[in-house]
Amino acid sequence: MTAVLCASSPELETDLTVSQTTRNPEPLQDPSPEITSTTSRRHEAGYILAQSALLMIPLMLFAALATDLGFWYVQARRSQGAADAAALAGAPMLPNFDDAEAEGRAAAIRNGFVDATPNDNSDFETGPLPQVEVSSPRPGSLQVRIRQAERSFLGGLVLGDVVIERFAIAEAVAPINMGNPTSAIGSGTIPEAELGVPPAQSWIALNAYCTDAERGDHFGAGYTNGTQSNIYNNCGPTATDVIPEAFPNPNFDPDAYVFVAEMQPGSAAIDLSIFEPGYRCDAATNTLTTSDSGGRIHYRVYGPSTTKNHRAFVEANAPFATGLLPADACYNNSPKGDGWFPIAQSLSLPSAEGGFYYIQLASRNPSLFDPDPADSFWLESGINQFSVMASPAGTTKACVFSAANTTCPKLYALEWLPLYRNLPANEDEFFLAEIVEEHAGATLVVRVFDASDGADSMQFENPDGNSVPFQYRWADHSVLNLNGTGYRETSMTQAFDTCMWAGAGGNPCLVTSPYSDFNDHLIEIHLEIPSDYTCSTNCWWKVRYSSTGAIGDRTNWSIGYIGDPLRLVE
Repeated sequence: MTAVLCASSPELETDLTVSQTTRNPEPLQDPSPEITSTTSRRHEAGYILAQSALLMIPLMLFAALATDLGFWYVQARRSQGAADAAALAGAPMLPNFDDAEAEGRAAAIRNGFVDATPNDNSDFETGPLPQVEVSSPRPGSLQVRIRQAERSFLGGLVLGDVVIERFAIAEAVAPINMGNPTSAIGSGTIPEAELGVPPAQSWIALNAYCTDAERGDHFGAGYTNGTQSNIYNNCGPTATDVIPEAFPNPNFDPDAYVFVAEMQPGSAAIDLSIFEPGYRCDAATNTLTTSDSGGRIHYRVYGPSTTKNHRAFVEANAPFATGLLPADACYNNSPKGDGWFPIAQSLSLPSAEGGFYYIQLASRNPSLFDPDPADSFWLESGINQFSVMASPAGTTKACVFSAANTTCPKLYALEWLPLYRNLPANEDEFFLAEIVEEHAGATLVVRVFDASDGADSMQFENPDGNSVPFQYRWADHSVLNLNGTGYRETSMTQAFDTCMWAGAGGNPCLVTSPYSDFNDHLIEIHLEIPSDYTCSTNCWWKVRYSSTGAIGDRTNWSIGYIGDPLRLVE
């Protein structure tokens, strides 16, 4: 192009010569104005045509390149979107990498990218295109890389095809495990010599279908705002049997309570058991009584699973074990005479990477277990309190998982933890949830239903034993809609004397003694986890009750965090 711009023409030199001649005082020889003017315009037209033709080539090349760049940009966005989708689809399948890779590749195919050598992850840089590579660069994360050749259409005269490469890394944020550091939940006051670990000082508890939800079971009770009685209450199905002044519990959900037994790589087989699930058991004498103290316990066991998408797995699969535990499933009637009744035994490791089994518990499930609405299940009332344990196969001893004891399974509540605490004064601390470093900077959302009976106040305690500040507001029982003008702050000036306990600072806390504010209500609490939060072997947070008298509190707890549990990190 430079050479073209520097070239000259005879016509242009003639014109310049004529221009110089006109400045000569000597007269010209009869110039013809018409001929001179026509020749000049003809010469200029030739110059413009030549220059335009020369400039057209680079202009067309630039236009072609711009078109190709736009196309490549669109294709790069398409590749990035496919990599994002594939990483997000596969990450929930971890720690089972095979499942995660399969799901990631399937998502890439759905978005138009089929690996030319799908069984080879080593030829991403050298293999025929397109290439899709799936890997796990660190525990809990999934990386998907896509490499694709794109044509050069208009610029093909000077450029060849280009290779576009994009990648994405997704992580499934660790769920929050509710329970305690041992493999038994709700171990209450079982002697440590029998349990193998210190007991939890609280029980798992389910209301019978005919016991009002106001007694602390948001999902298991069939009615709400009814009479408060421990004797039989006729509560259905006919209109004449309905509890006076009661109406059906809109939150009744026999599928609400699910417990997860997690096995680590290398773990041995495990057993799943329930402690004293009978509803005519006298805990004081370990014998059968004639009065009802709760409802029957239905169980369903699911698995094996290798996905952290727990609820989806339970809803998509049939249980491999189901049962209705009898009224006399008491201590002395247990197979080993120790109170534990097995519901699934010798469950093997789901995969080399570990995996999960699930226990779903309900006091009543009409669709699966009660085809006859006239049977006695309609009459059961009261609260059944019991324990659940995952233990190494052949044992009825709970254990504590640690880096040195990976054969011990973890056991935790999935979404809701139903607890009952009937303890004397000052016995007011229990584990709630395991908050790991991965949750640093998150806002935890704790919901507690019916937190009032026997407790004057509650506090939240971090693993260092310090009471932490929080915000709270009330929620409506019936539809779960939050009420009030906003969140209320806890402070060091709030009912200081009420919130004290021996050896601790007492604040911030939530005073629960105003019975009407908490009875039959959900309370939503926000806890801010510091961005520099760290924990090592102990990551368990606790709830402290303050009380001057005995505590008899039946509650439901849930805990989550604000934000998407599945996220792109790169």
